Amino acid sequence: MVNLGNYKIIKQIGEGGFGRIFQARHIILEELACLKQNINQSKEDFDILYSEAKILWKLNEHHSIPGAKEFFEAEKGSYVLAMDYIDGKTLENTLKDDKRFHPEDACWITERLLEALYYCHYNGVIHGDVKPENVFIEPKKHDIKLIDFGLASYKPKSKTMPRGYSPKYASPEVLQGKPPIPETDIFGAGIVLLYALGGNMEKRGFPKDVPEEVVKFCNYLLSYNPVERPNWEKDNPIKALSDIRQDVFGKRHLI
Repeated sequence: MVNLGNYKIIKQIGEGGFGRIFQARHIILEELACLKQNINQSKEDFDILYSEAKILWKLNEHHSIPGAKEFFEAEKGSYVLAMDYIDGKTLENTLKDDKRFHPEDACWITERLLEALYYCHYNGVIHGDVKPENVFIEPKKHDIKLIDFGLASYKPKSKTMPRGYSPKYASPEVLQGKPPIPETDIFGAGIVLLYALGGNMEKRGFPKDVPEEVVKFCNYLLSYNPVERPNWEKDNPIKALSDIRQDVFGKRHLI
């Protein structure tokens, strides 16, 4: 097996536009970790990985965000970000086996996601690419992990351009080239909820058995105009969804 720093590579578990993802085990501690290594030895790929490491270091205390453990140079021009290992699958991969979640499951997943986004926004971070591929489901923990902060923005300003996004999931303002804002991620949470419910992603349609309160809430998150979406000051969407879960399903999170 190949070693990267203090980690023994077990297997490659993913590959994106600029990085490879490995499952690894710390040589001394014998604990699992997730390693991301840039593919191309270029300044652009280094900057993306470096930015993700910096942001995860700032966000290192939330249960729904993977913690950064180390950042080191493996060889000249090749760097490695070591993170928490996630025992689960992405929302996208989970629903390749099951076409949709029960509405209550879709709601608790979205509530956890909103909690993670609130923590990000409180700390000045806009994820900018919230989508089913970037949400891991951890069924054993009844939790999620929001991943892939390489193109996130830290304290964006009025002239900050979106650093990257997936067009089919992006908010209207990002598609127009406007700066990412907290409501951009709120829109992403709406996309995740719609996807988890088994909705029609193009027409924004819902299965007939989805409760009306859930449909209304999801459409609220997906409002075209960002000022018409919920925000943390006006009407906290975490509490709103928690109330819906209690009223419709008789359940709330016990934190």
